[in-house]
Amino acid sequence: MASSPTLAINEAVAARRAAGRKTIHLGFGEASFPLHPLLNEALARAAKHTGYAPVAGISPLRKAIAAYLERTRHPAFTPDQIIVAPGSKPLLYTLLQALEGDLLLPIPSWVSYAPHARLAGRRVIPVETDAGDHHRLTPQALSEALARARFEGANPRIMIVNTPSNPTGSMFSGEDTQAIAHWSREHSITLISDEIYAELAHGWRAHISPAQFYPEGCIVTGGLSKAFSAGGWRLGYAALPGGAAGKQLMTSLRALASEIWSSATTPVQEAAIVAYSDNTELTAYVRASARIHGYATSQLYETLIKAGALCPRPAGGFYLYPDFAPWRNALFARGVATSEQLAQYLLNHWDIAALPGTAFGEQPQALRLRLATSMLYTPAEAKTENEREAILWAMLSQAEKWEDGGQVNEIALEMPALAQAEARLREFIGSLG
Repeated sequence: MASSPTLAINEAVAARRAAGRKTIHLGFGEASFPLHPLLNEALARAAKHTGYAPVAGISPLRKAIAAYLERTRHPAFTPDQIIVAPGSKPLLYTLLQALEGDLLLPIPSWVSYAPHARLAGRRVIPVETDAGDHHRLTPQALSEALARARFEGANPRIMIVNTPSNPTGSMFSGEDTQAIAHWSREHSITLISDEIYAELAHGWRAHISPAQFYPEGCIVTGGLSKAFSAGGWRLGYAALPGGAAGKQLMTSLRALASEIWSSATTPVQEAAIVAYSDNTELTAYVRASARIHGYATSQLYETLIKAGALCPRPAGGFYLYPDFAPWRNALFARGVATSEQLAQYLLNHWDIAALPGTAFGEQPQALRLRLATSMLYTPAEAKTENEREAILWAMLSQAEKWEDGGQVNEIALEMPALAQAEARLREFIGSLG
């Protein structure tokens, strides 16, 4: 099994930059804002708590997460339905170990879902979506994939959805969320809703969890990495359904966790209680970061659309998923016929790092790339970490004054890397004729 493409591209860019190549990094999605001081202080206070924590997580944190979900997403979870882990990634894998059946997976989807399923011995049944409909997931596509899988002898019992989406940046509408939840109930599919980007909705469309419509069969996962810019803390959670099935799943997850990670880091759990508290400063911080992500993706989206690319309008997170099919002939003349070749061509000839659509389950001939804007916020002129943080805090302070979904052009002056990325992509597309 190959390494995760997202981690591989990050290492490749680091190597190129170390060799003196000025590479524009659109390949890796990491929330890069400075950690809020309230969380820094909470972690410092908890540093002396070095003992093992309970496998499912410390009780105050599980209570805080349950309350947070009720405040922000409305499904009513109790603390007993919450399990905490060193990141949501191992939880997603462990869920696939604990649940029965094969995996329905909408395409495109995050790079690690399919490897997780295969490592767990599950067959992966792709659910194809229409690029012309912005990769919208429909009950018709789900029913077709289910029928095909059963005809081929598979036993689909699980589905993972991710809204806002990595890689497309799209987000389910309320109607689509309800339709997917109802379809899952009708076909007895356990629905895993990966909501790691839920807090980073850009404002023009609200995030709605499918757990609102399918509480008895929907598992919600999330964590600190995206909303709180704390990826290195490795703190994630899963909120399980209630009832006997949910209790049995919790028992299985605890058993697996006890043999794999024992417990999430105790000081980080203590600090996470503050993150999930009802704190106005932290709420403003998360909202401001979401607005900046929305601004950056919107700027790059407009650049791509004006240049003639096809691209879903980003609604959350920090990703775009443009389709370069309009230039298929021009690219073919340059030796580019697949998304992997396109990504390599951009890296070698234009110093632009991006991930190919094949990393997200697409067919090779689909000329789609995933672009991430989150590495463009760090100003090149900042020579020290203190300078970098001061500029980013100024951006966050400015963004707190915006209205959700609004645009403030002045911030472009503080994001030269974004302007450079736009200019280079325009130049690349222009070279195709």
